[in-house]
Amino acid sequence: MELFFELLNAGDREGAVALMDENTEMRVHVGESVQTLRGLDRVGGWFLRGDKGLKMIPGEVRDLGNTYQADLMVVRPGAPSQHLDAQFRVEAGKITSINLAPR
Repeated sequence: MELFFELLNAGDREGAVALMDENTEMRVHVGESVQTLRGLDRVGGWFLRGDKGLKMIPGEVRDLGNTYQADLMVVRPGAPSQHLDAQFRVEAGKITSINLAPR
C-alpha cells in the first residue's frame, strides 16, 4: 500500500492503478449514499480522472495482513482538505477492494 500512495502522490496515477486487480471493487460513501464501482476500468478511471494534484496522505495506519486501514487526508487543489476512513484489501499483491468513507 505504501507504493500505491507513493505513486499516486507523485502524480504517477497509471502506476498506482497498475497495482489494482482486474476485478477491483470500490465503495465511495458520499453523504447518505454509497456508490459502488466494479472493475479496473471504473475504479482505475476514478483515480485517473481525479483532479490534477490529488493527494491521499495516510495518517494512522493499521496493517492487518491482507487488509490495510488508514485515516486518509485527501488534498485537492482549490478544495478544502478532507479526512476519510479507508480500507484496502490486497490479495496476491494486487488491490482487490477499496472502501472510502467520510470520518
